[in-house]
Order: sequence, then C-alpha cells, then structure tokens
Amino acid sequence: MVAKTSATLSEVAEAWLRLNGRPFSLEYWPMHRAFYDGRYRRTLFKTSRQVAKSTTLANFAIIECALIPHFSTVFVSPTKEQTTRFSNTRVLKVMRYSPIINSRFLNPELADRVFHKQFSNGAEMLFTYALDDADRLRGPSSDRNMYDEVQDLLYDPVITVGNETLSHSHYGFETYAGTPKTMDNTVQYLWESSSQTEWVIKCDSCGSHQYIDSDKAIGATGIICLKCKSYLNPFKGKWIDTYAFPNSNIPESQRLKGFHISQLMMPENNPLAMKAIGAGTEMEEFALQQWQRILLKHETLPTATFNNEVLGISDAIGTRMISKEELEELCTGQPLQLYPKADTFVGLNHVVGGVDWSGGGTTGVSRTVIWIWGFRQSDRRMLTLLYKVYPGINPVNIIDEIANIFACYRVEIVIGDAGEGHTANDLLRKKLGYHRVQQVQYASATKAFVWNDYDRYIADRTTVIDNYFMDIKQKKLEFGPLNEMKEAIDDILNVYEDITTMGKKVWRHSPSKSDDCLHAGLFGWLAMKMVLNDVKFYQ
Repeated sequence: MVAKTSATLSEVAEAWLRLNGRPFSLEYWPMHRAFYDGRYRRTLFKTSRQVAKSTTLANFAIIECALIPHFSTVFVSPTKEQTTRFSNTRVLKVMRYSPIINSRFLNPELADRVFHKQFSNGAEMLFTYALDDADRLRGPSSDRNMYDEVQDLLYDPVITVGNETLSHSHYGFETYAGTPKTMDNTVQYLWESSSQTEWVIKCDSCGSHQYIDSDKAIGATGIICLKCKSYLNPFKGKWIDTYAFPNSNIPESQRLKGFHISQLMMPENNPLAMKAIGAGTEMEEFALQQWQRILLKHETLPTATFNNEVLGISDAIGTRMISKEELEELCTGQPLQLYPKADTFVGLNHVVGGVDWSGGGTTGVSRTVIWIWGFRQSDRRMLTLLYKVYPGINPVNIIDEIANIFACYRVEIVIGDAGEGHTANDLLRKKLGYHRVQQVQYASATKAFVWNDYDRYIADRTTVIDNYFMDIKQKKLEFGPLNEMKEAIDDILNVYEDITTMGKKVWRHSPSKSDDCLHAGLFGWLAMKMVLNDVKFYQ
C-alpha cells in the first residue's frame, strides 16, 4: 500500500530530494511532472541525450520505494559499467544527501551495495545488467522493472524473460527508457505500439498546435512555429496522445504510455522561454549557450546522429553485412526434402542439424525452426538439405516429428538453443541419445565458443554471427532452390549490425520481425564445425 499523502509524487520528490547539493526542482522541467504523477502500468521514455532521463528514473525509483513499503524495483541496463554508474552517481548520491531519505529510510544495518539497496520500510532496489542474455534477471520477484538504454537490449531474450519477475506482483510496472537509433530498433518497436504522446505547444501568434520532431523547428534563438515561424514557448505545452489505439482488444492496463522528449523542447535550452517567466539574466544566458550548442550540433553532426541524439527520433535502416543478392546467389542446391531419399547422402561426408526453439515471446513472431546441413569434402561446402519452420507451435508438441526427421537424416550432432529451449533439448536427447544433442547459449563473452563445464556451450553472439556471415560471403554454404528459401532469406535479412552506447558491435533484429531461420542454420553450422574439429573463430 502506498504511504498516505495528499501530495503528488512530483511534489514529494521536490520536497524530499536534493540534487547536487540543491533542492530538487521541476520548475524548468514542466513536462517531467507527468512522469512522476501518472501511474501508468507500462511507460516508455523515448528521449534524446541530456534531458534528465537518468535523473528522472533514479528520483522516481527512490520516491516510489520510500512511499510503498516492501516495494521492489529492478533496474536493468546493458552493461555492468552503466549499471554501476547509475547506482553510484544517480541513486546513491541522492539518497545519501537528501536528509529526509537518509534519516527516515536508511540505516547502517540495511544493504547499501552497488547492486542492492534496502529501505527501512522493507522496500528495495536491485541493479543488474543484461545486453543479450537474461540469466542475471532470473530469480528475484519485482514490482517495477526499469530498463535503461533499452535501444541496446535484445527484446526477446532480455525483456520478455526479464518481465517474468513481475508475474506475482500486484503492481507489475514496466518502464522503458532509451535514445532511438535505427527504424529497426527496440525503442522504435516500443514507440510504434505506444500512445506516442508528444509535448504539444500552442503558438501565441497563429494559434496552431504542434510538437517538435523535426529540425525545421530550429530557429536562431529557439524553437519556432512551423506555420508562422514565430518563436514557441515550451512552458505552454501539454502532453497529448497522438496515437489512438485502434480497438479495445488491448486492455487499458496493457497499453504502453510512450513519451517523446527532445533537447529542443526543454525550456532551459530556449532563452526566450526563460525570459518570459522571468528566470533572470543568468538563466537566460545559460539557455542561449545551450541553444548555440544545439545549432553547432545541427551544423556538424551527421543527420542520423542529430536525429537520434538531439531530436530523439529514429533514423535510417540498420547496416546489413549480407545483401539479398548474395543470399540468392547461394540458392543453387537440390530441392529440399522433408525426409531423405536414397541418393540424398551421395557425396556427403557428414550430416548435422540445428534447431532454434520457439520462446513464445510477447512479440508473437517466435517460431521453432530446424535446419539440416550436409558436408561435401570434395569442395568443402556445406549444403542445405532441409529447413522447416513450425509457426505458433509449442516445441514439446513437435518433438517426436523433429526427432524422427533428424534420425532419418542420420545426423551426427544436433545443436539446439539453450536459452528458452533447455527443456526441449532434454526431450530431444531422450529421443536421439544424449551424445547426439548439444546445446548452445548465446552470451556477450570474451571467448567465442567454450564449454561451461556443466551442460552447454557458451557462444559470444556477435562473434559467431560474424563468422557465419563470413562463410556466407565466401560462398562456403549452399542453399536450396530460391523459391524454397525465401522465408529463410527474409529471416537472415532481418538481422542488422548495430553499435551500442558503450561502443560494442552487436547484431540486432526488430522485435516485430523474426530471425529464427538464421539461428537454426547457425546452430547447425556450429555442429558441423564441431564434427570437423574446426572451432576456430575470427574475433
């Protein structure tokens, strides 16, 4: 139960918190009040850089835990470094130097570690990190999950799995925050399924209403009306939902409230707005300096970077290492056969399989896919003998068929996805034999491919995809006829190259698009490398 108070959460934050030695204030950040005061079950902050996103997440989490006894918040960012910095510089400093929080809710007997902080009312904050593997999120129950820098998180293996920690909560709050990148990115996917709420400002000159999502609103000393070119005052804006959910099939509690925040709409960046409220010469000069920085960025940054970092909007399509034409050139093989014929194995030295199990994720595009490769020693090429997609089917219900297909093809080794497929892999082992079924778990690892000394191989996701794509580009693989490979080609093309906020290269795919055929083929490719005793990878 929330502690009884007649004040709003934003008012409590202003009364209780101190930021950098000063009382926390939203005076110059009017649009941020809605973030504290709206009790939305699912919230997205699609933001540019330097708009107090991290400050908002930290302050809100502190106040919520202080007001709700035994409340549990889990904060997730892509890397240990980012999470540690958030815990120490955003949360710890505010808690320690806010007298009310320090005296009422902290004491030396409570946990006050980087990854775990407790409040005297039984509430707690947990901090963790997960770039493309949800293992660290499993276990603890939570009432609110906060995902920061969500543009760098893989949706299905991290967010879908991570939100299972909310399954027993009476609250079940989800918060997502990040700076958009490509049109394929997780932030864009979430935004397109949200209320798409914009800060709409009324123009004093022509009376039109507009929100800022374009560099056309950039004037010499502040944002301007797109219609009459007069300067706009962001203090006169209000949040408006620009997307009306088309039907009532999505319950109100499941709808995502998405806020767009850019540097252009911040009053502190608009000198005329600061002058209009009598903020004083110092604040007006500060706002002018801020605006001049924005003008410089507009002149010097690449358009895509400016759109992401300053406007807070997605731009461009992710980079693909493999083109559609390159994939189609590989479609020279024999027709695919569900079960092998008498001549299927002629000229082949080895046959292996790969399987990517359906995770049943919230995106609704996850499928189980099997892939069978044959190896021809004469030209050292891997040939696609079969791939099959099982859409919308629980893997447990198709184990018998999959095991039968692999058995008929006499596969030496099958590699399955260990992430969500651990149970299915165990069932397949009972059918084919323990020695014939191995499992691989993707991770962000220092070594490309290594045994965990227990039950699975750990593969660095980026490295093995890089190497798989290199073999495709070097035409070491062969696909079946083009008309039979279109679904697999689409899956491969759905994956794009991205660079995280911390500068790490990763492979992503839009949560609304599938990539299961890619991974089934890759797992089979790994199985063949094991059979050939060729597990060297370029890193």
